[in-house]
Amino acid sequence: MKKKFKTWHYILFFVLALLLALIFTLPVQVVLSRIDLPKDIRLSDVDGTLLKGKARQVKLHGFPMKSVTYRYRPSCIALFKVCYRIRYRRGKIDIAFDPANGAVEISHAKINYAAKELVVHFPDLPVRPSGRLELVINDLLVVDGKPTKLAGKMIWRGLGLDDEGIKIDIGNMRFDFTGNPKRYDIKIKDLDASLQVDGKGRIQAGGKYNFEIKIDSRSSIDPQVKYVLELISKRDGFNSYQIKQSGRLSKDITRQLF
Repeated sequence: MKKKFKTWHYILFFVLALLLALIFTLPVQVVLSRIDLPKDIRLSDVDGTLLKGKARQVKLHGFPMKSVTYRYRPSCIALFKVCYRIRYRRGKIDIAFDPANGAVEISHAKINYAAKELVVHFPDLPVRPSGRLELVINDLLVVDGKPTKLAGKMIWRGLGLDDEGIKIDIGNMRFDFTGNPKRYDIKIKDLDASLQVDGKGRIQAGGKYNFEIKIDSRSSIDPQVKYVLELISKRDGFNSYQIKQSGRLSKDITRQLF
């Protein structure tokens, strides 16, 4: 026997569908005008709806994301979350918001930056490295605006120096990292670079960091590379060096990590 729907069932369905349609087609500017964004987030020239749209630029803690587009991902409805895929000039990010606890999950994030744009946040470095950094965030959980879990990697392509007449290209390096509200642990390995590199590092909640890196070469070392190694490391044997670096991150970086 077929179940009969009462008139009010159809009316309720129509009202809910209309309400959802109105919400998702609202201009995003109207929504943003009623939201107090964190002071470290700046939006420029935003246009679109809650379903999709674009922004000329988004600044997160001073880091610019240009030519940003966003699109709602309905696949998260079954998980009772609100999800978006964000693309911009240098990468993409998947974001999931859990209305139940306010947590934000970030995954499949790929971000590319030139090394010179980031090293300014490490004022204690004795040299200015060159190359490009490819940051991949596999899993990041943010609660109350603070990261509580982080796992990912960073590939430094063309790691070298281009400073005061010294131009060196050592090769590619990989940095694997995990983090929690108290610290971040980092492992460093070379990727078929001209030097064999093995190291580890730690960044603490107050911004204090320290790194220990072992550098070896099975063949002769380029004179310019050797000159730089003599400046920033201690000799630990024939064609073998050790770097120990410690200091404190800038407040901009520390606020993003903790």
